[in-house]
Amino acid sequence: MPGNPALRRWRLFFICLAGLLLLAGCASVPPDYTTQTKDPWEKLNRITYAFNDKFDKAVARPVAKTYVRAMPRQARNGIHNFINNLGSPVTIINDLLQGKFKYTLKDTGRFLINSTVGLLGWFDVAQHVGLPDHSADFGETLADYGVASGPYLVIPFLGPSSVRDAGAKIPDYYYANPIKNNMQPRYRNASAIMNGVDTRAGLLDLDSTIDSAFDPYTFVRDAWIQHRRYQLYNGNPPVEYPDYPDLPPGDSNDSSTPSIASHVAPAAADTTSAPAVTSRQPPP
Repeated sequence: MPGNPALRRWRLFFICLAGLLLLAGCASVPPDYTTQTKDPWEKLNRITYAFNDKFDKAVARPVAKTYVRAMPRQARNGIHNFINNLGSPVTIINDLLQGKFKYTLKDTGRFLINSTVGLLGWFDVAQHVGLPDHSADFGETLADYGVASGPYLVIPFLGPSSVRDAGAKIPDYYYANPIKNNMQPRYRNASAIMNGVDTRAGLLDLDSTIDSAFDPYTFVRDAWIQHRRYQLYNGNPPVEYPDYPDLPPGDSNDSSTPSIASHVAPAAADTTSAPAVTSRQPPP
């Protein structure tokens, strides 16, 4: 008699987690450097970026513009809140794995309030009772355990990432969300598509900035690296560490230099559709 598929998925998840923790324990990389990302694969990344850009301009961007024109703002905000709430179990599980029990309790409370009083998350009631939106993912969990980010990587259709964060998307999507795991395939696929459209709609205001950049690839890469660093340090990255540790001290970021990420939305790195919890900003 075959075993329980859900049990097999969780067993595989914990085996992978144990292996990654073992590698992290053997690594000599200081935890403060796990957010540093270099781009040794730039040539290949630029090819992938060009493909994503063409797909975005031909498909994703027109669909997002049509969605914004056709859907009233209140309805778009409700859909955005619903999608965020649907991804809350991923945040809660990663809060727990990181040992951040305060965040675990807050995010669990936020999920329960929005799922009940907020009508399955359509209304973000929790933010009005002192429980603001917060996200966590398995890439952050691995960074917290000391796993280095590895090289910068552009993923087809999904956009900027790193080797560590690219691999971490799999546990987040397939293992860390019991709600989606128990959905019928057609509903799970529909939620993924709506998440992609919602994410892309939230980035429309950035199109002109990226398109007018001297080198859009470099702009997006540097914005993603700085914002990801901001996320991993919960909004308080240490200014003494540059984004590229191999640069001389005079070229590193300091507190007087504004971050590119401060001028773009949290998901500015991804100019195409993305899986759950990549953007926490409502569409315009």
